[in-house]
Amino acid sequence: MKLSLRLAFEAFLLLGSQVLFFTLAWTFLIQSLVRDYASNSSDQEFLLTALPNTYRRKQRWWQGGALVQVVFALTLTWSCQLFELVIMEILGLLGQESRWYFWRLTLNAMLLLVIVIIPYYQCVLIIRNAGMSTKKALPIAVAIWVVYFYLFAKVGNNFPTQAHRSTEILSIEWGMSRVGVIGVTISAILSGFGAVNGPYSNLFFFLRQVTDTDIHLAEKKCMQTLEMIANKKKRVVLEEMRLQTLDPSASKVGGFVRKIFGTVSGKLAGDNLNDLRQELMALEGISRQLFLDIDDLYVEKSRLEHAKTWQGKYSNLMGYIFSVYCVYKLAMALINTIFRRTGSTDPITAIISKFISHTNMTIDVRFWSQQLSFFFVGLMIILSIRGLLQELSKFFRATSRHVSSNNVILFLAHLMGLYFLSSILMMRQSLPMEYRSIISDSLGALEFDFYHRWFDVIFLISGLVSMAFLYFVHKASGSSNVLAKDPAFEQMIEHQLSGADRQQDHSRYPSQSDEFQTPLSTESRYASSSGTQWRSRAP
Repeated sequence: MKLSLRLAFEAFLLLGSQVLFFTLAWTFLIQSLVRDYASNSSDQEFLLTALPNTYRRKQRWWQGGALVQVVFALTLTWSCQLFELVIMEILGLLGQESRWYFWRLTLNAMLLLVIVIIPYYQCVLIIRNAGMSTKKALPIAVAIWVVYFYLFAKVGNNFPTQAHRSTEILSIEWGMSRVGVIGVTISAILSGFGAVNGPYSNLFFFLRQVTDTDIHLAEKKCMQTLEMIANKKKRVVLEEMRLQTLDPSASKVGGFVRKIFGTVSGKLAGDNLNDLRQELMALEGISRQLFLDIDDLYVEKSRLEHAKTWQGKYSNLMGYIFSVYCVYKLAMALINTIFRRTGSTDPITAIISKFISHTNMTIDVRFWSQQLSFFFVGLMIILSIRGLLQELSKFFRATSRHVSSNNVILFLAHLMGLYFLSSILMMRQSLPMEYRSIISDSLGALEFDFYHRWFDVIFLISGLVSMAFLYFVHKASGSSNVLAKDPAFEQMIEHQLSGADRQQDHSRYPSQSDEFQTPLSTESRYASSSGTQWRSRAP
């Protein structure tokens, strides 16, 4: 009876932690993702939530956004639960029976989400968004999911993921072997890019040298472009008025010759109007690019000013330390790939052992490896969750205008599940031998060394490709490459502001153009707006 009460109490604590994780995941989803989507998109599923129920489209409970949000929150909740159980294994909290029972239960739930529920639900929503009824969408989604599951099952056949081939398709080892390949690939690609982008973003050596003259020039060209847009819009309005006067059906007098003359003149005026509209669209695109250039210049200028502060110097120092670490990671990945090496001991124990061998100190290696492993594993978990959620927020904002919100949330949940499940496989090597049992015993049939070698190969390729990509981006984003300094753009500005178009408008329509005459010139407009605070992103 005592044992049953203890198990019930431990189960109550673990379920309580799940409720806490679910609440935090739901809060993150609503405040960080859904709110950004509602402000950046016209998607009915989010904007109509503020309207009464009578104005909403009637849907079944699984067709709206609520179930999608529950799936996302459950994926993040169970991912955090897995990491929590790893930390409990290190600290020895709760009973081993409770920890292992919830470990297997959570693993099965995560695999069910990643392999079955999320892909099938994604297919249903995509088909329904195409305009098909629910009755037809469900069987078609089943057929698509069967094809997906067949391809998913074939993934593990081409990789040495298992020590012995298991015939149990529904086993944890079978699912994790295939999820691990996809998840480790995604994790390695993101880690390789982060290892290169981290130093590039943190070191002030790579900052663009932006001066006040560059910003002043870009703002001046932007104001001149806005002046040109105003003139073009004025000419478009005048041409539309002229077309109305030349419409042969607008007048019932004038005879046959007047109608013929009006038809020819109207055709020429229509061609001129189309040309003006195309020029206007091009100028509006240029103005948007100029605004982005000004925004980037202000961001780089603020980063340069931040570099002169003590906090900036500290960030620069940490950037150099992080750069050394990233270079070390890339070098070790290269060595491991060439010599097919895999670590047999965790890094903490290896560092402590090397420290003891070079000193005369007597240290309890097991005790300190346990404490430091707990610290670094916890730090690794926090940084992994924090970094992934930040990237998910950026991706959600970038795609919020083009893709349905439900599809994006399901895609992010799928990506998150794959990433965290693969992180469990990769985390095993960072644990001391006595704490690997919770992972090894439940996934004992997997070839863990293969996943580490596969991670090193993809990590190295991703790092090299990211280096080349950031090199070309850095070359293309120099302060001399802004649109305001383009010679062709300078010539266009001089040509447009030469006054030929304005004089032509006065000669053709002296009365109409006076009505649209702007009170300020380009220089006076720029001078009056020189004190305007341009909106820029935080550094």
